[in-house]
Amino acid sequence: MVESRPRLWPPQCCVPAFVHAALVRLGVPCPVPEVLPSILGVRVRPDQENPLGLALATEAHPPGIRGADAEREVNRMCRELGLPFRLRRIPFQTIYAEAWEDVLTTALSRKAVVGVGVDYHVLMSTEPIRPAQHVLRVVQWREDAVGLFDDSGETVPPHLEIGREQVCRAVMAISDGLWIIGQGPDLSLPFTLPWSDAA
Repeated sequence: MVESRPRLWPPQCCVPAFVHAALVRLGVPCPVPEVLPSILGVRVRPDQENPLGLALATEAHPPGIRGADAEREVNRMCRELGLPFRLRRIPFQTIYAEAWEDVLTTALSRKAVVGVGVDYHVLMSTEPIRPAQHVLRVVQWREDAVGLFDDSGETVPPHLEIGREQVCRAVMAISDGLWIIGQGPDLSLPFTLPWSDAA
């Protein structure tokens, strides 16, 4: 499927945008995607546009959503809806022998939707205004580069071709990793810690 442009999401909504895109690709109808940010608990800074009326960030609850919270809330939502899909986040530092490329390609071969959590400024080699954690969907894997797509609409154009080493640096800069949405049994992957769908 060739994508020309993403739907435009409010600020801090890269995680719900990725989740929405993944579920649609997995055949789940999502007629009202704008409910996802509040279901997941996304927060915005007081100085940002807030057309969805999301909760405001505080010192205890920073803007966006923490990865562990996103994983828990996506999986809770999928269970409640009776969907067989789950989100598994795999930090790079937990992957045996730094075999993240093998984990990524195995997940893609199992028809899972894979994203990467990155520091956007490190990924794009730009000067940071503030830390910029971002999730981008992997749309193509090649020997020399990773094709990424920004489902949130924040990157223009939304298609990126980034070298694998640059992707790795951007992930490691914020101690993040792979965001994989697929069938529960498909999320047990080589070179990773055991995974279970415990509620």
